[in-house]
Amino acid sequence: MKLERNQIDFYAEKGYLLLENLFSADEINQLLREMPGIIGEDSPRRILEKNGSVRTFFAPHLDNLLMNRFATDERLLTPSRQLLQDDIYLYQSKLNTKFAMTGDWWDWHQDYTYWKKDDGVKQPQMLTAMIYLNDVNEFNGPLLVIPGSHDSGSFDEEENKVNVEDEKYEQYVLSEKYLTSLTADLKYTLKQKTIFDWATEKGLASLKGKAGSVLFFHCNLFHASSNNMSPWDRHTYLLTYNAISNFPADVLERRPDFLVNWNPTIL
Repeated sequence: MKLERNQIDFYAEKGYLLLENLFSADEINQLLREMPGIIGEDSPRRILEKNGSVRTFFAPHLDNLLMNRFATDERLLTPSRQLLQDDIYLYQSKLNTKFAMTGDWWDWHQDYTYWKKDDGVKQPQMLTAMIYLNDVNEFNGPLLVIPGSHDSGSFDEEENKVNVEDEKYEQYVLSEKYLTSLTADLKYTLKQKTIFDWATEKGLASLKGKAGSVLFFHCNLFHASSNNMSPWDRHTYLLTYNAISNFPADVLERRPDFLVNWNPTIL
């Protein structure tokens, strides 16, 4: 699928683009049927909520043919090439789960801060394509964004102190250095004043849509989501693409391969 000029301009202005009905109901149902077996695997790639439910499963494309097929689908690749204006490769993939009544929040943050500071990515020439696996409504934790905030550069980059309430979870967090980038206690979050100032100027958008929709969003876009207190699941499959010219610099301690693709292939 090739984007029209007005769609490219909208992304450039707002930092995101929502395309409805990009995937059929049958295709989405295939992904949903595969998901329980994937996230049920006891693996370092599986990140849990504090309550023990699954939050994220990283790199499902590595060993699942269906997930890999979606990650390399031209309906995602062609728009990503257009928006990044370069050849691209898959930087990261993950299933984010927000089960009914249990799905946790994601605090306000910018994705690029992690990729720059933890992985040495040189420029914010990256985007994420989020496939909606369920209908996303105002009740089940839709992605909240500040339109136009992707032009802000990087904000509030100092490392946050993780606030843990019980010894068991504290040991869980300390067991893996990268974990605090992935749980509800994010390492780099945006300050309340930053969000207040930008939201006052630019407003907020709640990016709702039907299952099969795809949201393309810039790596510097301010975004967050609330708990899922509804009776409906809100699951997503996220594919992050990087410009091939923007490969990470060498860092002293590389994050695991399931978080960062250190051996890219042009798509």
